[in-house]
Amino acid sequence: MKLVNRTILVTGGTSGIGFAFAKRFLEMGNTVIITGRSQQRIDQAVKNNPGLIGMAADVSDPSSVEQLAKELAIHYPKLDIVFNNAGIMHEFDLFDENITYEYLAAEITTNLNGTIYVTKALLPLLAKQQEAMIVNVSSLLANITVANAPTYSATKAGVHMFSDALREQIRAKGKNIHVMELCPPVISETNLTDTYDEGFLNKMISLPLAKLVNAGIKGMEKNKLRVNAGFAKVMRFSMKFAPDFITHTWGQIILKEQS
Repeated sequence: MKLVNRTILVTGGTSGIGFAFAKRFLEMGNTVIITGRSQQRIDQAVKNNPGLIGMAADVSDPSSVEQLAKELAIHYPKLDIVFNNAGIMHEFDLFDENITYEYLAAEITTNLNGTIYVTKALLPLLAKQQEAMIVNVSSLLANITVANAPTYSATKAGVHMFSDALREQIRAKGKNIHVMELCPPVISETNLTDTYDEGFLNKMISLPLAKLVNAGIKGMEKNKLRVNAGFAKVMRFSMKFAPDFITHTWGQIILKEQS
């Protein structure tokens, strides 16, 4: 799929991975719309990057997603790429009595539900285009859980499964909508958690943001089903042979580093 003269929506596009991709899409000659919950952050991103279009939306809220879809259909009827990136990450101890149920579920409503809501709401618009694409950002953790972020890991595995099911339904309907899953490893420049450290494990699995963007763009242009970037590729391959051993060893290393 040629990434020029496209109309692209990037959820969670005011910072991190989404913002980096949004800027690259804009440089390549596309109409780029970014969303976020904070109008202030949207305004700042648009101010610093003339050409970006900002629309406030909360992907975890179905009514907000429905309103976004209506506005896009009216103002950007040629929308042909949806880049589902919005996400949050919480690290916590399940034995901690201070952890609330709402805190446990927050990542589900944003990372997984948000991806599903946005996709469902915008499928009719994408189906009208001659060619379209949905990119769902999952994670290295779609391949292996990380013991200190259990809900986040679950949501990214869910995004992986949802992407596969979505792709098959689109094929069955005969629609020309490509579905690509992007699996980043740790991106230290834009890490979602404020407890990121420079431990050996994180250094080993991290990938510069620019390399992730390059890999993602290349995968989109080639209509790849999945792009496992950097260490995510190593982990996906390794998990085919000794998943339980790797999961246990990885988990113990991480928990020991943070104890």
